[in-house]
Amino acid sequence: MNRILEMVMQYPSVLAGVTIVSVAGFIFSILGVSWLVSWLPSNYFMLFDNPTSRPRLFRPRVQIVKNMAGAVLVCLGLVMLIVPGQGLLTLFLGLVLMNFPGKRKVIRFLIRLKTIQTSLNWIRRKKGRPPFVFPIFKNR
Repeated sequence: MNRILEMVMQYPSVLAGVTIVSVAGFIFSILGVSWLVSWLPSNYFMLFDNPTSRPRLFRPRVQIVKNMAGAVLVCLGLVMLIVPGQGLLTLFLGLVLMNFPGKRKVIRFLIRLKTIQTSLNWIRRKKGRPPFVFPIFKNR
């Protein structure tokens, strides 16, 4: 503990930077994540499970921007698991935006969690949007 205090006293700019990033991430998680959750269609996870019914964006620039935004959300979500913010929800939405092998399995696993479902629908209710419809999973 003394070592941490010494480091803070030696490098106050690092503490200021960490504080700014933490506050910015917290504000973004409240505003940006709620906007993203309300923007998704209520049947997104039902369509997500059926690859033929999902709309795909083929433009490479859109894919690059979407993957970069998802990567930023994943990084912010990991940081917010330690500092104040909606870490798990931000991490989940970052994974939803990104394209990677095994994405559907990861998303299917995460949307089974009641905390994720409750949080997503709570945000949608606050924004005046209909709740998400989640697929019914068979127990494995």
